[in-house]
Amino acid sequence: MVAPTNPPTGPGNYPVSVDTFSFLVLLLILGLFVAMYLALRANTRSRRALEGFREAIFVDATFLTFSVVLVAYLAWKFPVGNHVAYALAQTVLGGLWLTFAIPVVTVGSSVHSKTRGQVAWMLPSMLFAAGLFVVLYWYIFNFAS
Repeated sequence: MVAPTNPPTGPGNYPVSVDTFSFLVLLLILGLFVAMYLALRANTRSRRALEGFREAIFVDATFLTFSVVLVAYLAWKFPVGNHVAYALAQTVLGGLWLTFAIPVVTVGSSVHSKTRGQVAWMLPSMLFAAGLFVVLYWYIFNFAS
């Protein structure tokens, strides 16, 4: 007997849109990070300050960029998507994943870089964030819609 699998992302009956307050907030935060970088760059000549900013923002910007690209792609490709597309978009737009994943990976990254890799928390924290995405997606796919 073959176990049932979820269908791939595709057209369906669920609205997937970037026309939400949550998506706007994601874009505004990314824009704020760009503005902060430009302001820092314009007001200081310190390479160390710019490197520190880039190091601090790397994790957050990576998660936010992934989130924006994922939701924008789903909304563009499947404005009315199937349950998979809807659950993926809601995993991001619901905010729970980013609320927990960003701080965990930020701490993991900071500990990893400050100890010069001797306390290797970067990869485990990223795996935790990926696992959390899967768990929240699974929950939304199975229980929320």
